[in-house]
Amino acid sequence: MVSVLLLMAGKGTRMGYEKNKVLLPFGDKYLFEYPLDTFLSFGFEVICVIRKEDEEEIAKVLKKRNVKYTLGGKTRGESVYNGLKVATGDYIMIHDAARMFVDKDLIHDILATSLEEAPILTYTKVKDTIKALEDKKLNTLNRDSLIAASTPQCAKKSLFLDVYERAFKDGYSATDDISLIEKYYKDMEIKLVLAKDTIFKVTTKLDYDLALLLWREIYD
Repeated sequence: MVSVLLLMAGKGTRMGYEKNKVLLPFGDKYLFEYPLDTFLSFGFEVICVIRKEDEEEIAKVLKKRNVKYTLGGKTRGESVYNGLKVATGDYIMIHDAARMFVDKDLIHDILATSLEEAPILTYTKVKDTIKALEDKKLNTLNRDSLIAASTPQCAKKSLFLDVYERAFKDGYSATDDISLIEKYYKDMEIKLVLAKDTIFKVTTKLDYDLALLLWREIYD
């Protein structure tokens, strides 16, 4: 069985919104309800990882859908680990709720990649020229060899638990989940699935404005 960890325990301070950004309104729904309903349409178990401060408001929505939730930790890693302990599936998809436009085609592509064979990284292509700045010196990187990590990021539950427990023991922090597999299983194959550009993360006010335009095009 597949379990989805829908991460929504961040503060979202860059948005400048008075509430958690996953509670931004889109019609008669909150932002997080769109990716939630997409995953639920596949029959997956979904565990929402939320902030204590948002529990009262979010729990009302989840109760209507019979969706489980758990509280997040101080870091993204702690939040993921809390979700892993609640999940009952053998295979895990970890997704940022702020990437509200995760679509069914992408999930079908992930499922078609064969979940049991290898961990899966969802990615988008890099459009801009990327330069590394070190000691005030610029180094232009080869754009053709660069990709932008996205979510869902997928692997067996046992593997995610293993790498997170190792990372906690080592005091190592990562900004995404697959990077821990890269660190502790250097020779393990990571399969790649290309996502549409609409998988972007709603982080700033500009992202919200763009998301509203897309939402009107898709749902109106």
